[in-house]
Amino acid sequence: MVSEFYAFIDPVLIAAFRLPGNEYLGLALGLVWVSLLATVLGELCMAGVYFFNRRHFAEMRQEMVRHNNLSIRALGFKDKASYKACNSIANEEFGRNFFSGIALFASSVWPAFFGMGWLDYRFHGVGFDLPLMGMVGTGFLFVPTYIVTRIAFHKAKPWLPLFSAIKRKIAENEGDEEMITYMDIVKKEEEPVDTGTTEECADARSSRGASSRA
Repeated sequence: MVSEFYAFIDPVLIAAFRLPGNEYLGLALGLVWVSLLATVLGELCMAGVYFFNRRHFAEMRQEMVRHNNLSIRALGFKDKASYKACNSIANEEFGRNFFSGIALFASSVWPAFFGMGWLDYRFHGVGFDLPLMGMVGTGFLFVPTYIVTRIAFHKAKPWLPLFSAIKRKIAENEGDEEMITYMDIVKKEEEPVDTGTTEECADARSSRGASSRA
């Protein structure tokens, strides 16, 4: 089944290897082509996963930013109780956002494994003798090519209409509030923290504790 899939996509992937007419240039161009396809497909899949769960991701981001900002403002006004309550929730939300980011990234790399699988299917037994490393296959050369291609693509995304639109939609989904740091409130005068800040954060922590015990 997998071999049939590789045979199906073979004409699209092998074309770039044959374009230059030189085997070394063809190999370089082909690896970049496979890496680019894997990167684009992965980025689209990551965007699809995000928008499918957009409410969940927006809620996590907004809660993280909100409680971080409340804790920073409380710190600026030396409101220790508010700071501890809000900072504790902000740390939990940082953790949730971090692991959600890892899951999102994982959804974008699976095409690279199919790319490596196709390279093994197409160039099985073909090796390259590299200094200090001996014989290596196309999969070994694909990994650094994919990494470099992905970094370059990330830098080019703001100038690509589709991906700049995706970034704009994500920003709209997550709200306008920006995360602040302690230096932000040192540089400018802030209004006092709302009197309900401590109670709000404490109530949030109590409700989370109750739900976790349930």
